[in-house]
Amino acid sequence: MQFISNIPWIVKILSTLGVILVANRLFKNLSLAVVIGTLALALLSGHSTATFLSISSNTLFSWANLSLLIAIAQINFLSAQMAETKIMQDLVGLIQSRLSPRVSMAVLPSVIGLLPVPGGALFSAPLVDECDIEKKSHPCLKSVINFWFRHVWEFWWPLYPGVLLAMELTGLNTLQFLIFGLPLSLAAIAAGYVFLLQKIPGGRQAASITNGEFFKRFLFLTSPIIIVVGIQACFQLFFPALTNANQHLPISLGLIVASLFLQSIRPLDSATWRRIIGEKKLYSLLLLIALIKVYAAFIDARLPDGTPLVAKLSAELTAFGIPLLVMTMLLPFISGLTTGLSLAFVGASFPIVLSFLGPDPTLAQMLATLALSYGFGLMGIMLSPVHICLLVSNEYFEAKLSSSLRFLLKPAVVVISFALLFYVLFNLLPG
Repeated sequence: MQFISNIPWIVKILSTLGVILVANRLFKNLSLAVVIGTLALALLSGHSTATFLSISSNTLFSWANLSLLIAIAQINFLSAQMAETKIMQDLVGLIQSRLSPRVSMAVLPSVIGLLPVPGGALFSAPLVDECDIEKKSHPCLKSVINFWFRHVWEFWWPLYPGVLLAMELTGLNTLQFLIFGLPLSLAAIAAGYVFLLQKIPGGRQAASITNGEFFKRFLFLTSPIIIVVGIQACFQLFFPALTNANQHLPISLGLIVASLFLQSIRPLDSATWRRIIGEKKLYSLLLLIALIKVYAAFIDARLPDGTPLVAKLSAELTAFGIPLLVMTMLLPFISGLTTGLSLAFVGASFPIVLSFLGPDPTLAQMLATLALSYGFGLMGIMLSPVHICLLVSNEYFEAKLSSSLRFLLKPAVVVISFALLFYVLFNLLPG
């Protein structure tokens, strides 16, 4: 045990991710691999058996976790409903009447990305697949395109929980957040185009309808998505206390209304609904997501001495003489990499990172620090092997996790480079 206690925390944390990757390769079962990685993390953290069981059970059976699983199941149901009613195929056909299959593959998940739900990449995956008319594109490439463009708005879109928490911690409003977030979104779109979309054939279909008819059809075909986003936005504007109490409740209500609306205009029979609800892959996915939440809970948990794990990591990096600038990059990145959740990386690392600014920082200093820390943190979750959206996208396209991560590396490096550039530029601005 003395040997374990002497291992640096950064090595302990990253080694558990390595355990998950190796176990997944050995056993070909990601759920089992996450369990093994969680056990390794609990052991390296020095938790007792009783504490391990307590953290695990409290996470698994918490209302927040159960409501998340319910919301993801509803997303799957609505996605399948849209496929069965041919709404998805019609939407893909409409988009492709104006755009090439290559651009359509980016536009469709980015539209769905306005609906910030964990596992929402499952919603857009069938749309991306429909764009590959001849089924010649590599499944892994389609999975990564779906995943990457699904998240290009997460730097600033105010419906994302991580963005909301970051605005709350920094005191910035949506417009101020947009100043650094929008340029990072544009960098992500450009990087995705260069390193991912260029690998897709770029043939274009001729337009066959007028602009007015196009937008009318687009609004109709995306109406289930608009309903979900609209109801969620209304809850955030008019019932913020309820949204703060459970962020998944407005989404679930929106999904119910959208599903009922779609059933009223394009009804499915009971046999089809039984097939949708009884899909076995869904329940394997829900188990995997629940286990990932347990793993993330151990990252957020306090150690046996009462110190938060991330605070211990920060103190250790300081003791190593690592500059504050490097810590501003590393803490969010490691938090994102190990949890795969924007809310988790913001909640775990931002209180520490913001303390580096001291009292009363200028707006320019705040924007510079946010561009750096949020850019690195978000790329951490985009490269995380436990990111729910990446896992569900890979599950749909039957793509390998290791191959997906290799595809993501180059665009992630580009975004990180732009985050560094914006850090320098914002620091040049007057206070």
